[in-house]
Amino acid sequence: MAAAACAAVGAACAQTSVQVFGVIDTAVTYASGSGYGSTHKWQLTNSGNSFSRLGFRGTEDLGGGLAAGFWLEAGLQSDNGTGFATNLNNQASGTVGSGLITFNRRSTVSFSGPFGELRLGRDYTPTFWNTALYDPFGTGGGIGANHLYFAGLGGLLSATGTRASNSVGYFLPPNLGGFYGQVMVAMGENDNRSLLPGTLISNRHDGNYAGLRVGWLSGPFNITIATGKTRYATGDLRVSNLGASYTFESLWGMRLMGEYYTESLGPVDGRGALVGINLPVGAGEIKASYARYKRDPVGSVPNPTSDKLALGYVYNLSKRTALYGTLAYLRNRNGATQSLAGTITAPNRAARGTEFGMRHNF
Repeated sequence: MAAAACAAVGAACAQTSVQVFGVIDTAVTYASGSGYGSTHKWQLTNSGNSFSRLGFRGTEDLGGGLAAGFWLEAGLQSDNGTGFATNLNNQASGTVGSGLITFNRRSTVSFSGPFGELRLGRDYTPTFWNTALYDPFGTGGGIGANHLYFAGLGGLLSATGTRASNSVGYFLPPNLGGFYGQVMVAMGENDNRSLLPGTLISNRHDGNYAGLRVGWLSGPFNITIATGKTRYATGDLRVSNLGASYTFESLWGMRLMGEYYTESLGPVDGRGALVGINLPVGAGEIKASYARYKRDPVGSVPNPTSDKLALGYVYNLSKRTALYGTLAYLRNRNGATQSLAGTITAPNRAARGTEFGMRHNF
């Protein structure tokens, strides 16, 4: 596609770089719940080590240190060949395209220079980055993936838990002595007379998002704090988190990382914490994480709490191809019903999972 485009415009491509990139990651997974009504199953899953995707990105040198760029990235379900839905307006009503190929992961045009980078379009929210970067398993679809992201109010199931559409973002330049940062505002695009269906309650601000992320990287140490709010007439979603990591070069390059996470959706609060390690061993790496998430519902009721322990190993066959395996154990208390890989777990019971897969980058 890039070659055909360059042939059509001739010399205009001389100063432009266009890349096709992606990941195909597929695994065999077994997960089981416990207790009355629980289920277990074998399945072929995707994105156990890294999210499967197909993307196109490019930059053009404008001279004087300025550049223009674009980035289009579509999520893939490599186990069945379908895509993922996207969201038009950062609200539940805006979810479209389930099962179709959409550029749900990122769709931006950018302008950059010594001042930093300005991005327009659908992009990652500031608070998502801490969840992804300070967990050895990231936020992939595997059984080891970030428990705070999957269990939290502002994670996987939130319209702005990962990305925001209709956004304007600014990134600090990389020459600030290790300091970096990101600011984002996004629009829900409701008109001034918009109402909640069947009511006279205004929801003109629903889906409007604002977030901020600031960090510092110095040698082996990295720390980042982020916060964001999405407005809804039924109760705003607020997410804040702090992530940090340290790489011990004297211990074979072991990276210790962690995240503290707080959130609220209207009157309901949630909080959690995660610690993890990534230990290079020869051509592979060992991963391990422990996370706890607690929900604080309204009233004098128990706080549903779940704990997750994950252990994995990745063996790199080459720079682009890897084999991996993961074990996970999840325990529920105080009425929590968290599970693994789409199975059902009874309240206050445990879930277990095993996963073996292959990932190829291109």
